[in-house]
Amino acid sequence: MADILTVKEHFGRYEDLKIVYVGDGNNIVHSWLRLANRFKLDFVCACPEGYEPDAATVEMVRNSGVSSITISHDPIDAVKGADVIYTDVWASMGQKDEAEARRKAFSGFTVDAKMMAAAGPSCKFMHCLPAERGIECSAEVVESPASIIFDEAENRMHAQNGVMLHALGCV
Repeated sequence: MADILTVKEHFGRYEDLKIVYVGDGNNIVHSWLRLANRFKLDFVCACPEGYEPDAATVEMVRNSGVSSITISHDPIDAVKGADVIYTDVWASMGQKDEAEARRKAFSGFTVDAKMMAAAGPSCKFMHCLPAERGIECSAEVVESPASIIFDEAENRMHAQNGVMLHALGCV
């Protein structure tokens, strides 16, 4: 919810945008897929072979007909024309023993200046944080004007407050 709020804040809309997730087909990808089930997006997951998101979830969203869903194994091609490039750590909690193997498997998937340039000059960068600079993203991208990661982090508080108010019956 915070991510789509951040997109709306920066683009003035959330529909008809190309969102490219680069990295492991993890929980963040599954959240974006569920968003794509509600909001009309061009959603692309660029991941190494063997690290794709859950096939049943991808198929469910494709079958809804709401969004265009693409799974790619070529990150540079995948980001062409992207409005947003999103990434996350390559080894999440419980996967730290796989970190070195994942670094090898994800070679070429680091979001860096070259990848951002391939997307185009208006592309924004998102990451759910904490970022491992120099691994899944370069420090120069994190600190660039294209980075909206701190707006995204702030919006988590607003999204969580909204969920709490709704759960308590206040709205």
